Amino acid sequence: MADGFEAAKGPRPTNLVSQAQAQIDAALVRTGVADAERARIAVHLKGLSGADLQREILLLQHVLASPNAKRAIGAYDRVLSLSKESPRAAQRLPPEIRHGLVRGVADPRATTTTGHEGILVQAQAELAARTLMHMPQAQFEQAKALLSRAGQGGAHGLNEARADAWAERAYILKFIAQRSERLRATPADASARGSDTDASRAMDEISGIADDMRAMSRTQLIRLHS
Repeated sequence: MADGFEAAKGPRPTNLVSQAQAQIDAALVRTGVADAERARIAVHLKGLSGADLQREILLLQHVLASPNAKRAIGAYDRVLSLSKESPRAAQRLPPEIRHGLVRGVADPRATTTTGHEGILVQAQAELAARTLMHMPQAQFEQAKALLSRAGQGGAHGLNEARADAWAERAYILKFIAQRSERLRATPADASARGSDTDASRAMDEISGIADDMRAMSRTQLIRLHS
């Protein structure tokens, strides 16, 4: 599946897109998604076109096929709403980051009888989104770079073919949520310009963990952070 960190394929024919949108709405109904959420999703899709629309449809199809579909759609709707609050919110929560948050809720950590919960729960996805919106610019740029490098060659010579970039992104976003209070911008961040503040130290911790786990398989990641 193409994601926002990679180039999307060309747009589908209009009739196929319309059919896919109708199928998504039907799946939302079957999943028990509230009418208000369905309406907001429909409005959002109508505002997209070309590769952006195709990427969004692929995400929703993936999410709706997951065992965590209802929770993940809740995260999708909430994070999408946050991204529309202001120009800054839109800049801090572009599609590729929103998709990482939603996939973190949708994709189960393991496909066993013990449960299918994602790496992120819905509340953590929303907290990570809010933290990204309000953290200092220097730390946001660092977070964005970590997310974009997920799965692209590890510090320990791990095989990229086995890497799970989505799982890496989910864990990076989880670590951001866990350090939410430390990552909020303060007057000290402005005066220090991002060097040696609580926010910078928190993001440096996340960066070190992300570097160590880069290009691990999903199984390795789950085992390491369970």
